[in-house]
Amino acid sequence: MNKNNRLKAKITNYLYDHEILKKILENSWAFLVCSISALIFAIGFRVFLVPAPLIESDPSVHRLVSGGISGLSQTVIAGIELIPNNFIEAKNSYDIFYSILYFALNVPVIILAWVGIGKRFTIYTLINVAEVSLFTTLLRYADDGFIKTMATFAQNNGGMLSRAVFAGVCTGLSSALCYKIDCSAGGIDIIAYYIALKKSTLVGKYGMAINSGIMFVFAILSATKAGWGTDSWTHFAAALYSLAYMFVVTVVVDAINLRNKKVEVEIVTDIPDLAQLLIANIPHGATVQTGVGAFTGDEKKIIKMVVSSYELNNTVRVIRESDPKAFIKVSELRQVYGRFFLPPIK
Repeated sequence: MNKNNRLKAKITNYLYDHEILKKILENSWAFLVCSISALIFAIGFRVFLVPAPLIESDPSVHRLVSGGISGLSQTVIAGIELIPNNFIEAKNSYDIFYSILYFALNVPVIILAWVGIGKRFTIYTLINVAEVSLFTTLLRYADDGFIKTMATFAQNNGGMLSRAVFAGVCTGLSSALCYKIDCSAGGIDIIAYYIALKKSTLVGKYGMAINSGIMFVFAILSATKAGWGTDSWTHFAAALYSLAYMFVVTVVVDAINLRNKKVEVEIVTDIPDLAQLLIANIPHGATVQTGVGAFTGDEKKIIKMVVSSYELNNTVRVIRESDPKAFIKVSELRQVYGRFFLPPIK
């Protein structure tokens, strides 16, 4: 463990002295993660959410609405499909129009990101949005290959529920990867991220609330297209699976995105200066109390500190290196009020 820490320190110090190389590596890594995120979402969309090969061959196979700008794009298309002889009915027009609409609807929220969150955040979000549009269009040409094979397997083994779960994992993983490099998948993710950033809380629940409204409108439009007959109510049943999909997305995002998760670290130590060492290495304050060990009767220092989840490993490392015998308790927190430092998003 110490060898790994020393190697990491050497790499960090080397990159600190070579700023250009550091920026090249950071941006290369961000672009790679951004591209992987976009590809995962596009695969989830084409295989599980809107498996075009199955929908075209079997009318009983329903689309799942994805929520966010993607779901809003689907909802707009569902409204256009109510118009007789609309151009989307032409073969393959759905995917092309979806890609264009997905990009266009992201423009207003991209402006919000630029003004309210950060410029680097906005640039990489825009890259991700463009790549999602590109990959979604390109995957049309794989409809008769692995797309159809995977979609058919999911539909035949679990039906809409399995599609909802797998699509939720893909979308949640896609969004969480973006959050890891301080960007987003665009659209509603930007709005949810902006709100969560201002309130310093988890991002998933805000996306869930907004997406539920989009899902409800989509269900109404789909039922209207079906003529509000007996079959139209299956669209509302499909909306329940879309709700399950959104729940999976929320769980995955909040499980991986640690930026706004906070924990309380309580340390019992014999080292009187440990608190000063901690605040010198971790950008947060601490509270120190004096206690007495029940068994030994020795005086102890009890340090309480709130840190972000992604800072926890570094905090424990600093404590262990200073006092290997320290007793450490970690408790998850739902919310923190007051001044709590988070590194600004560029």
